[in-house]
Amino acid sequence: MTPTDLIAGAYRMGRQMVHMMCDDLTPDEFRHQPVPGANSAAWVVGHLAVTVRRTAERLGATDLPALAEEFVGRYSAAKKPAGVQSDLGDKADLLALLDGCVEKLMEAVGKLPAETLTGPPPNPRRFAENFGEAVLFGALHVTLHCGQLSTIRRSLGKPPLV
Repeated sequence: MTPTDLIAGAYRMGRQMVHMMCDDLTPDEFRHQPVPGANSAAWVVGHLAVTVRRTAERLGATDLPALAEEFVGRYSAAKKPAGVQSDLGDKADLLALLDGCVEKLMEAVGKLPAETLTGPPPNPRRFAENFGEAVLFGALHVTLHCGQLSTIRRSLGKPPLV
């Protein structure tokens, strides 16, 4: 197993966790905000699709789904409490978008030359000490949001899944 296989596997497992956390949510539960100012599962999934797509694009992925600026803006981190999130889209559509972006990202990761992974990170102020860690951090970002999805589930009275 190569380092790029491990990175791609981290994204694959993160995607599986997102599905595990969302698949049984009803449309109302998918839009549920556990407390005022917190994000809904709909926003989390849309946000992950946008960020994974950006990473895939940076890695040279092609044939990515086109996203309107308004869509990207709706699902971008605002660094402030969330407003009411009642009309963020259909669960099946958002999960399919995330799935497609993860597939393209995994393809792009698989094409990275090994020496690229030891190069400098694109943003040296972040946690990553090299390019490979920067790409891996994106998979950690997915699992970070799975924690939020778990909290949403618990606020709805659903049992823990992990």
